[in-house]
Amino acid sequence: MENIIPVKELELYIIRHAQSMGNAGYGDRTDLTDVEMHDPVLTEKGVSQADKAGRYLAEVEFDFVYSSAMLRAVQTATGIMKYQKKTQPLNILPLVCEMGVPPEYGGVTMEDLLKINSSAVFAPDVSPDSPMVYSTCEEADTFERAKTALEYFCSKYKNGEKVAVVSHAAFITYLVFSLMGYDKAPLFDIDFHNTGITKVVFYQKGTNKYGDIVFEKIDDTAHYMIEG
Repeated sequence: MENIIPVKELELYIIRHAQSMGNAGYGDRTDLTDVEMHDPVLTEKGVSQADKAGRYLAEVEFDFVYSSAMLRAVQTATGIMKYQKKTQPLNILPLVCEMGVPPEYGGVTMEDLLKINSSAVFAPDVSPDSPMVYSTCEEADTFERAKTALEYFCSKYKNGEKVAVVSHAAFITYLVFSLMGYDKAPLFDIDFHNTGITKVVFYQKGTNKYGDIVFEKIDDTAHYMIEG
């Protein structure tokens, strides 16, 4: 085993969106539209967090960037992509949206997302007719969606690609639990902060003595210390 050279297949950076108006709290307001209530945009602090995350990750040079189809995630991904050396599209993958979106809210349109990021496109193999959000919050369904999302990335990238995915706290928890081998929620939780970065490295089976899946970072918020 000691003589085997580790072969990286994928470096996956799972990033929670920056602070949204929903995170900041709406209080007792009753005048919000469906979009404002169920798909809130970033606060001023959130825009700053996304900017700092972008600067922090500038040297990573992502091969691909993905985001859910929710406004706060697209805004965050856009802030991060601003500092990338490579110009590329933002791949919209509704599969990684937050859990528990009310069934009456169908999400925004691609035209709405293009107003935030003119490079936005549906991710490969995603039909424009696919739902933009998922309403279920059942544990079994969410674990299944998390596993489907992970398989999506692992099946496409096996040559050491660096891939960023901007998603949401609750769904990221299920992604991480799935990677840890759980198929039911364990008796602990992980607090993912706004723009917290979780880096997972996937190795070719049997080539890494520390395992085929290695967490290098979980909820890294070192970029909070960046000035400006």
